Amino acid sequence: METLTKRPDKRILCQEHDVLAIPEDIPALGIEAGDEGIVRKLDFQNNVVTAFVMITYSTGQLRGWVLMELRPDIKVSSYTVN
Repeated sequence: METLTKRPDKRILCQEHDVLAIPEDIPALGIEAGDEGIVRKLDFQNNVVTAFVMITYSTGQLRGWVLMELRPDIKVSSYTVN
């Protein structure tokens, strides 16, 4: 969700991102089912919502991305390793 907050001297853009649990293990990223990532983008095409989920280490450094289809049965469709 993006919201604009207006102050007297300038405009501030604030972004809030949801957290989504990964539904299955992804050994290449060191992810176990239930680990959480930050939803950075949602896309809707052909009646399917796809979530681009950013996975980070505890330090905040990027570990990789998970592309997930959100249907009645959530599943991982692809991932990348950094």
